[in-house]
Amino acid sequence: MGIISTIITFLLQWYVWLPAILILGYLTWRNYRKVDEAKIIESVLLILEIPKANDKKELAAEQLFASLHGIFRDKAELKLNNGVQEHLSFEIASVNGQIRFYVWVPKTLRSFVEGQIYSQYPTVQIHEAEEDYVTHEREHSVIYTAEITLTDNEMLPIKTFQSFEVDPLAGITGTLAKLESTGEEVWIQMLARPITDDWHVQSDRWINSVKKGGSLFGSGESLKWFAGLLEALWKPPEQGAAGAAKELSDRDKTRITEAGTKATKLGYEVKIRLAYLGDNSTNARLRMQAIVGTFKQFNSTNLNGFKMSNTSFKKEDIVKYRTRTFNERGYILNIEELASVFHLPHTNVETPNIVWASSKTAEPPAKLPIITGKPAIDENISA
Repeated sequence: MGIISTIITFLLQWYVWLPAILILGYLTWRNYRKVDEAKIIESVLLILEIPKANDKKELAAEQLFASLHGIFRDKAELKLNNGVQEHLSFEIASVNGQIRFYVWVPKTLRSFVEGQIYSQYPTVQIHEAEEDYVTHEREHSVIYTAEITLTDNEMLPIKTFQSFEVDPLAGITGTLAKLESTGEEVWIQMLARPITDDWHVQSDRWINSVKKGGSLFGSGESLKWFAGLLEALWKPPEQGAAGAAKELSDRDKTRITEAGTKATKLGYEVKIRLAYLGDNSTNARLRMQAIVGTFKQFNSTNLNGFKMSNTSFKKEDIVKYRTRTFNERGYILNIEELASVFHLPHTNVETPNIVWASSKTAEPPAKLPIITGKPAIDENISA
């Protein structure tokens, strides 16, 4: 009883409960602010349809993400925008047996985003969706959601399109094509928020930690000091080891090189969400496993990759898919990695059920006659 009373007395001291109250108050205020931010964002869902003869490959998508990074707001702009940094959502959905590509954008950015897409994909047809596909949720009794997260530190790159002989998109769309006649749906949403160009500083810190031997508890910066303290207490100093440089393995040398290469390109904070809608929980697990399996084509044994996490059968979890909220922290992917995961299909993708553009757009002839309103001139123009 003496120990318990001592603990209670300690917890009742003002210097213990006051900081706790302040922290809880701040967290509550921050959560309410995030809810308000989500409410005020007016958005539009755009359908992207590309002709089947499209020859623009992954490099065009990389350039697209580089130009879309222009929505990034510096500190001064953030103050003028109530601290809100806009994000975009690039989506693939199989609904009613048809595979479509979408981009979700805040209305204020629609014109800019459409212009950048047209600049890289001149033949694309962009039009606003009459109905958001997520409204189909009420038609299914089983909803299974999950997120795609990284297997290792975010400073390490995933396998990108430069390492593929075939288009990685074909694996994803091929799996979605199997839902043609089942009435099931699968949604893939990749939310992307641009980050400051100096994110490479984080990469430099991680590289230095690897060169110094890392720690017993992984490469997380938050545990670095505590892990070092425990390691110093647990492991006695080695004689003659002071000042000696650690000999890096070939694996660590590769990881350092690839992390440095990743940090040379523009970065986004990313969150990838998956959703399955059907009528059978067993099929839900099998379908989700198949979709996650297609993302593992980006995995590398000594670098980074994707894994499934945060799975749920709770129907209320579908709300964040409808609102496309991005309040939690994601992980960093650069523009090359983003383009590897999401790009518009081209001639190498022969998956059935993709909704292609029904006609090819083209500019009018340079010398096309124009009605002027002057009879003397217009009478020579025939239909």
